[in-house]
Amino acid sequence: DKVLMGLKKKSHVVTEADKRICSYHESGHAVLAGLCKHCDPVHEVTIIPRGSGAGGFTMTRPDEDGEFMSYNQMVDRICMSLGGRVAEEIVLKDDTYGASADLQSVSSLARKMVTQFGMSEKLGLVAYENNQPVFMGMDYELGGGSRNSYSQKTAAEIDDEVRRIVSEQHQRATRLLTENRSILDNMSRVLVEKETIYTEEVEMLMKGASYTEVIEFMDREGDKRKENPFERFSGAPGGLTPQPGGAS
Repeated sequence: DKVLMGLKKKSHVVTEADKRICSYHESGHAVLAGLCKHCDPVHEVTIIPRGSGAGGFTMTRPDEDGEFMSYNQMVDRICMSLGGRVAEEIVLKDDTYGASADLQSVSSLARKMVTQFGMSEKLGLVAYENNQPVFMGMDYELGGGSRNSYSQKTAAEIDDEVRRIVSEQHQRATRLLTENRSILDNMSRVLVEKETIYTEEVEMLMKGASYTEVIEFMDREGDKRKENPFERFSGAPGGLTPQPGGAS
């Protein structure tokens, strides 16, 4: 993660208020990743600021490499990416600019679904845009290039479809996080206390483990690693029942 997100900002002082906001923001992403069937599993969630400018991050990792991304995977990714903003809306009753990068990513993916991947029933199987680089002179040689080859009416329809996709996933994210508020709260509390959690802790929380159970598990595992730092420990307590309100 040092390569992806940059080094930890050890000298950066984070206020308790910012810590709470970041913990809910990242928990929103992680909880939705666990609820959305087509999202990659969560590998790490942290609220430690990084050199890249990220206040924290939620890292997912696929079980296996795949060349293609399906419609369901794309809408689940949009839903998960909106989790930070939605968590702020539900808990803080306010918005921060922490979701800026998420919104850019969501908007870009939704637009590609509509204009490049033919995933809009309203606009059909037509590629209105492409991702080829534009070179000087292309307008003259290919009769286009940087200029859109569709009408203002079509442009407005594209904007409407992009807005519809994002809006539907925003509503879905809101419903799922509201239904699973206890998981969101517990994960946020654990992050405020421990700052970073991994797959085992995320899975425990998604199965209904309490804040106390997860903290005790992390403390036990931490003691084991101190005794033998070269031995890998795993095995989060099982038998917990998933919370209702899974993704659909």
